[in-house]
Amino acid sequence: MFRIQKDLFDQAKPDSLGLSTVRGEHTLLYKAADNEYRFCHHPSLAVFNDRIFCCWSNGLTGEDEPAQRILISSSADGRSWSEPTVLATPDEENGALVASGFHVTEESLICYFSTTYGDNFHVDVHLSAIASADGVSWSSPTRIASGFFIEGPRHLADGRLLLGGEHVGGSRTNDGLRMRLLYTDEPDGLSGWQEASIVPEAPDDFQYTEPNMAIRQDGVPVIGFRSQTGYLFASSSDDNGATWSTPQKTNFPDSTSRFFLRTLPTGQTIMINNPSATQYDRRVLALSTSDDGITFDRSVALRSELATQDFGGNHKVDGWQYPNALVWNDMLIVAYSINKEDIAVTRIAMDSLQV
Repeated sequence: MFRIQKDLFDQAKPDSLGLSTVRGEHTLLYKAADNEYRFCHHPSLAVFNDRIFCCWSNGLTGEDEPAQRILISSSADGRSWSEPTVLATPDEENGALVASGFHVTEESLICYFSTTYGDNFHVDVHLSAIASADGVSWSSPTRIASGFFIEGPRHLADGRLLLGGEHVGGSRTNDGLRMRLLYTDEPDGLSGWQEASIVPEAPDDFQYTEPNMAIRQDGVPVIGFRSQTGYLFASSSDDNGATWSTPQKTNFPDSTSRFFLRTLPTGQTIMINNPSATQYDRRVLALSTSDDGITFDRSVALRSELATQDFGGNHKVDGWQYPNALVWNDMLIVAYSINKEDIAVTRIAMDSLQV
């Protein structure tokens, strides 16, 4: 369903993977050293009312611990960003909120977050959403579905939306399910969600699957999945997202991390990930491109400078990680976390992607 050209990455050079670095403009949105809250992760981007918004998870010390909240910042040009403000906090003492992306309608900006309780696969973990008509004032939360999610919906054909996350509770422990895919034909992104059919052949190949989707030039929707094997898996659908093929291992290396897969308005498909052969090695955040959405034959480093934590914390990992991106004003805007402590955005001119 997708693959890399042989020797695209040089695993003998773990600090660079043999890649040159693409020219980009970096902006730091949040620095942990300046704040009591010293965990940041799961950034997502959206454009609404001629502004670009970024939300992310923000915790005190470690990942997905009680009191973790959602922050939001916005910009009119992608360069100068507003001071981050608190968008949502957990209602329960032992709750933690995990940023789960955006959806944009003509009237509203929708922001999603998962609520967890010390175990992201606990039966009570669920997704909620809040809505805003101006990006400033927000509604009360609406509960969307059971499951753990870190990405907002993606568009399929005819307005259908697809939402990808994780099964929790008994469906995971008893039924061997892992990735949870939901679809709706309601444009609001809040209602009508139905469960798509997808069953992994070997559930132990997966822990977090963190689904991410692109529509190839041939019109086929393809979802990539994080795995425990050192490579991404992929699945496709021939009925507009209602059923998906059994996930198959690709040859695209991945250090077991969130990745970003999308077909751009230019027709190119991009993959942004940590393509190291070593698990959790997130030293190199690479941007790979494909003309047909199948074979990725070009890649550059988006960030590969030395990055190490300033503070300890549960499940923290050094490096540039968990990207999310969009195209705006002829620029590719990429948000990511640094060492699970800071949040940054990189602006890349679209014409520089012809690598």
